[in-house]
Amino acid sequence: MPPCSTGELAYHQGRHEEAYGHLRQAVELDDNLSYTEPWAWMHPPRHALAALLLDQGHAQEAEQVYRDDLGLSGTVQRCAQHPNNVWALHGLVECLKRRGETDELPTLQTSLAAALAKADVPITSSCLCRTSAQQGCCH
Repeated sequence: MPPCSTGELAYHQGRHEEAYGHLRQAVELDDNLSYTEPWAWMHPPRHALAALLLDQGHAQEAEQVYRDDLGLSGTVQRCAQHPNNVWALHGLVECLKRRGETDELPTLQTSLAAALAKADVPITSSCLCRTSAQQGCCH
């Protein structure tokens, strides 16, 4: 089973630290793939990692994962970035709201609103694997 799937399964079995290990491995593997078009994974593994980190209150690490995914940190190669991705934008906005960020939040909320306007499903988290977020939305 791929590390991302293994990580999500371990998470939902209550083995959170093991899950994060699998998901971090999935991110590393994804980052080191040769460039492919279309993407080799159905959804970027960072989306699952950050969503499940946020689910357990690890908002600081989740925020960094979202920044990396969106290409805002400058540390991830271009082919592994997903600029303006609605899922990662939602997660980053949630992280910023949790820590009371006021400077960057308005710009990102505008980007998120534009992305949400194009979405064909309700977005309540960066990954549907985060079942605790399915009840409500944070935007």
